[in-house]
Amino acid sequence: MAEQLQQLNLFGGTPSEPVHIKRTKQVKSVAYKPTPKAIEQEVKELEIAEMPTVSRAPMHFGRDTISHKRGRKSFASMDGEMEKLRVPTAEVLSKKLYYPIGEVAVWFNANTSLIRYWEKEFKQLQPRKTRKGDRLFRAQDIEFLKQIYYLLREKKYSIEGAKTYLKNNKEKANKDIALIDSLNNIKNFLVSLKDS
Repeated sequence: MAEQLQQLNLFGGTPSEPVHIKRTKQVKSVAYKPTPKAIEQEVKELEIAEMPTVSRAPMHFGRDTISHKRGRKSFASMDGEMEKLRVPTAEVLSKKLYYPIGEVAVWFNANTSLIRYWEKEFKQLQPRKTRKGDRLFRAQDIEFLKQIYYLLREKKYSIEGAKTYLKNNKEKANKDIALIDSLNNIKNFLVSLKDS
């Protein structure tokens, strides 16, 4: 045994006697058994205390956010949201050079992922990108997004159908968007006139 201790002595000193630690007696634990009176008191305290409520309303974080359900929207719900399209006119768009993707997504009542998907599918849509990778849209990019939105959401074209339509009928698509913009401006004017 002494030889083993010398082998384990790493610091080179003289080996000392092994230390024995005495085992303490274990105390049996007693389970807590509440009395019926204590249970009744706890129930009363729980009834008195206000329980927090959970709101099912969507949360808004300082800017105009859109709450979406998961999955694809039905055409009926998309038709109801057409009135919520808030894309500014060309005159307002020309005031700034670039618009971030979050702001553009709010105008089109869509997720930023949908805008990125349209960018990937339609090669004509090429927003500027910062070094960090953020997308910045110019006025002509937003006008092209209007065309895509019109074909996919209002005319119910598929992605491939919209690509071929834009390829073959570019001038007609531009005229359609200009006509829709002018009709929306007239509608907004008449609604404001009716309200006043």
